[in-house]
Amino acid sequence: MKILTKLEENVLLMILKLDGEAYIVSIKRGLEDYLRSSFSFGALYLSLNRLIRDGYLKTSIGESTSTKGGRAKKYYHLTLKGVEKLREVQSIQNIMWENFENLTEDFKDAK
Repeated sequence: MKILTKLEENVLLMILKLDGEAYIVSIKRGLEDYLRSSFSFGALYLSLNRLIRDGYLKTSIGESTSTKGGRAKKYYHLTLKGVEKLREVQSIQNIMWENFENLTEDFKDAK
């Protein structure tokens, strides 16, 4: 079983949320807004390329725009394999968290 990094998981979720409008800048902004952390384009490109290589993402090229100097945006889309991977990750996390339902009570005296 291929294990995703937390960043890869969050990238897949953000692309799913952006619903057809996922390009590098929108992915970066979305992650930074939700996670309250900054990400370099390099780290995101590394994750995106791994996710493409592993078959979880595919890309498409949009129309050229004058705002990008005539260059077209590259959009990212989940594949069926990517959706299945997210379901698998969610299932594993749910199973893991079931063991810690009383997390706050178990550690109420912890400092």
